[in-house]
Amino acid sequence: MGVRYLQDDEYLLRRQKIEGNEEIPKDRLEGLYQSKANKKFPLIPFAPYVWIYNMGERGYDSAKIEAKIVKIEAKYEHKKNKHLGKENKLARIDRSKNKKIEKKLRDLEDGNILMRWGEPLSVYNEEDIERTRNQMQQYLQNRGFFDGSVKYQTRNTEKRAFVTYTIQEDRPHIIDTVRFFTSDSIIHRLIESNKVESLIKIGDNYDQNNLVKERERIERLLRNNGFFDFSRQYIVFDVLTDIRPYEVEINMSIHEPAKRGFHKQFSIDSVIFVTDASAEPRQEDRSHLKYHGVTYQYYLKRFSKKVLDQRVFINQGSQYSISNTLNTQRQLAYLDNFKFININYDTTGGSFIANIFTSPLPKYQMTNEVGLNVTQGYPGPFYNLSLKDRNIFGGLENLEITGYFGFEGVASATTSDVYSSVESGAKLALIFPQFIMPASVNFKRKVGKYNPNTIFRTGFNFTKRPEYTRTNFSNALVYNWQKERKRTYSFTLSELSLINSRTDPSFDSLLIDLEKEGNPLIKSFEPSFVSAMNFYVMYNFNPDDFYGNKSSLLKLTGESGGAIFNLFEPVGFEKNRADTIQHFQYLKFSSDFRRHITINETNGIATRFNFGIAYPYGNNKTLPYEKFFFAGGSNSLRAWPPRRLGPGSLPPQRNENPGKDGLFNYSTEKPGEILIEANIEYRSKLVGFIDWAFFVDAGNVWRFYENPNFPGADFKLNRFYKEIAVGMGLGLRLNFSFLVIRFDYGVKMYDPAREEGERWIGDNLSLTNWRGEPGQALWNIAIGYPF
Repeated sequence: MGVRYLQDDEYLLRRQKIEGNEEIPKDRLEGLYQSKANKKFPLIPFAPYVWIYNMGERGYDSAKIEAKIVKIEAKYEHKKNKHLGKENKLARIDRSKNKKIEKKLRDLEDGNILMRWGEPLSVYNEEDIERTRNQMQQYLQNRGFFDGSVKYQTRNTEKRAFVTYTIQEDRPHIIDTVRFFTSDSIIHRLIESNKVESLIKIGDNYDQNNLVKERERIERLLRNNGFFDFSRQYIVFDVLTDIRPYEVEINMSIHEPAKRGFHKQFSIDSVIFVTDASAEPRQEDRSHLKYHGVTYQYYLKRFSKKVLDQRVFINQGSQYSISNTLNTQRQLAYLDNFKFININYDTTGGSFIANIFTSPLPKYQMTNEVGLNVTQGYPGPFYNLSLKDRNIFGGLENLEITGYFGFEGVASATTSDVYSSVESGAKLALIFPQFIMPASVNFKRKVGKYNPNTIFRTGFNFTKRPEYTRTNFSNALVYNWQKERKRTYSFTLSELSLINSRTDPSFDSLLIDLEKEGNPLIKSFEPSFVSAMNFYVMYNFNPDDFYGNKSSLLKLTGESGGAIFNLFEPVGFEKNRADTIQHFQYLKFSSDFRRHITINETNGIATRFNFGIAYPYGNNKTLPYEKFFFAGGSNSLRAWPPRRLGPGSLPPQRNENPGKDGLFNYSTEKPGEILIEANIEYRSKLVGFIDWAFFVDAGNVWRFYENPNFPGADFKLNRFYKEIAVGMGLGLRLNFSFLVIRFDYGVKMYDPAREEGERWIGDNLSLTNWRGEPGQALWNIAIGYPF
């Protein structure tokens, strides 16, 4: 494993291990390694990353790269000489040159692509091991183990070095006394009144990190209460460890600034809001308009002062607050009308003036998007065209018009074939940056910090497939708001859809046969009127970095459909008449919880749990087809075809040739009113932009109402756990940062559609038969992560 590349006096760093630690997590100590052993794969007797690095190193020549850089500079300098005086052309030449030189400099510094994908041979270095020991010793000190120690022992065997670090933690030091000193009575009162939020508490183990966080907390507290130029550098901790055994006394002092001699509390004397800061200077001065203590300045009045006032939280006469400053900047940015928002404070002349400088974005914006849809079938091209008209009525309202057209290879709703589907449509959305409702000015000002908006949305969708042609005209009134960036809310007061379909005669016959079997697909292709009201909340536990260490996301949705029909049964919606419009009444709830755990810089675990239940009532006692739950597919249980799992233990039709096509015929979609689904995925970096994953998926859908003709399809507490399907598999991901292309290979392990006692089919797999029986394995191709 690379030992042939070593010099006579060198050893390969084969393994490092830690023992003796009890309270300090081992992964924290492992993160302090100054050199690491080369990564290996299970069952592979060599380090593949070293092999890749050595392949790249053989073709690496720094002199050639340096010569190439000189050649590039000369080439582009010659080009620039041909276009002197043409600034735009010269700028493009410079951008092209810099891009190529940047790539060569990266090759010069980090090696070629194979060297960057691989890793050099890890040679044992005594200095690195000693630095690691010192880092661990310092970590013990920072965590309160002042009497702890770290030793290491190296064992050399056959040109390989094995290092063992022995940790002796001893007893941690406990915080016994906390004292606070300051000569400023206002600061003293502020800190004492917020003492409950302190991170330094008597009885806790001493932790250096908590002192750092406490310094940041106090700085934020004071800067939110008028102390504009206060800095954490004025906060000093004195930690005494020699007064009592295993006890710590912490004295915190706040020093005064050298020049002024005291910390000043600033109140805002005036607020100036310039709405066109980047405009060319004119002979005449900007116009002035004062509203609620804010002086608006502009050459041309574009924006409503009443709406802007709802997003400005810096008030004349109030104390300076860093939180109000950042929130003002954030809320103005959410309006999508300003190119930049800069806020600064002027202290010259004895006054404290808040200046808000903004510059408007272009009124009209058009974007084009051409891409490729990758679904369960075949890729298909699409084209989107969007037009945005900003500030359409002068109240910072935005009008967005979107048109789209695309081809897509989709799985048929009734066969196992893949068809070409044409989908096109248009959407129009009018977005108001406030709640459109009867409300007072004060109410709208109070809720302005929650980024409120009201959306009036209408759209038309056209779908054409060999089986049917379908149109959907929809309208919606939606209220959105956000709280502390962690919680996002959306309330759809009204969503109305009018759906019409023209079906092929042969497809009509199939729909009728499916209805006789209990599949309500036919309802989706009858003229339908769908009315709904729903409430959605998303709680992001880590809004700054969802893919960070131990981050979580929770989505909850509640929906009521057709509630208006509880009051009356209008003409034209009679039950079981082919020439009338179908309507639906239902209650629906769904939840989606996701958690990502970062193990280290190259490995992590992602989990998801989905639960949903829908209760259809009224005449139809069914759901609009789009409102059903489905299981199976590239973002669900990847060992089953899309939307083909379940319901419950009800088996699909059997194939005529199971030895070739598999036991079951997954030609029809399987809707359900109850969903339980859980997924766990281990993700790891393989090489370069290529990642791999191991996953396990489990779940199913069930019907709400019992039907004796379809045993096992309904949900029962005494058997549902026996009907949880399980699949597992491996995935390969091409991670280009801006785009992830995913290839997942899923295999059925537990199939509830089979008879009890025969549902475990994992025994069909072996090293020589990794596909199992026919139909047991399935390839998935998709864009992005499944969750």
